[in-house]
Amino acid sequence: MEKQFGIITAEHAWIRGAAEGEDGRNTSGIEDEIFSGWAVRMLEEENTKQYVKVETHYGYTGYVNRRELKNITRKELVQYQDTERFWRIGISEADLLDQPRVQGLPLELLLKNSIVELMDRDVTEGWSRVRSASGKTGYIHTENLKKRRDSDEYLFQEETEKTNYFQKWKNLYGEEEVLREKLTDSAREFLGTQYRWGGKSSQGIDCSGLVFMSYLDHGILLYRDAQILTEYPVKEISRERLKKGDLLFFPGHVAMYLGAEKYIHATGYVKTPYVTINSLQETDPDYRPDLAEKITGYGSIFA
Repeated sequence: MEKQFGIITAEHAWIRGAAEGEDGRNTSGIEDEIFSGWAVRMLEEENTKQYVKVETHYGYTGYVNRRELKNITRKELVQYQDTERFWRIGISEADLLDQPRVQGLPLELLLKNSIVELMDRDVTEGWSRVRSASGKTGYIHTENLKKRRDSDEYLFQEETEKTNYFQKWKNLYGEEEVLREKLTDSAREFLGTQYRWGGKSSQGIDCSGLVFMSYLDHGILLYRDAQILTEYPVKEISRERLKKGDLLFFPGHVAMYLGAEKYIHATGYVKTPYVTINSLQETDPDYRPDLAEKITGYGSIFA
């Protein structure tokens, strides 16, 4: 039987820990967030269930409300890999408008890294016509469209081909220091964003979501949760090797190192329930002993 795939058609979709119960309610936790135009592989087809088990293009599994996606064939998903035809939203949020001017009526809100189909580029100065995964056609600032840097190739892999797939990442900039700087720049874009468990957007983000999205900007797929897995690019390093863009791990938490003893993270801490910067230096006012004294390890894709 041919594998079935899906494309998210909602603004965003929550990946849940389980399907709904016999009473029709889904009381399982939120595990992750995926966005309009993102692809998944259907792991089961049980028509009596509202939630279907899926696998994401970065190897995460869970349950999505089937009303928030549409089924597509392998051939259609292969066509989705055309980066001249399908583009990503490059800013935190972008309106899809009914006219190519700022006075246009918003038809849909597209979150960062949502995927849209480019219909006509620069139909008028600074505006392009695109179609969202929900099927709505409208206009968006051309400047807000960016080339996609990851792909859905993982979804095409057979089980025997998946080993080390995510470790085959590329540095799109050639020089290590350039990539490190860009990773921290991407993380800083989320400064002040509220903490949201399972979130990965400007509407709300959690600690591993911040790290994941910062690396995704540059074509590198990390594991979604706050831990190091051998199948993924991050490898354990010593404190002495820690540089910009590397990761700090705590019990159930992860942060990105910015250099100069500073780190950025999304935290649910009562005094700073948002993306913020803290210090590892005890004499600094933004030092948090509850974190600095509980570091469990350090990780890097450059190890």
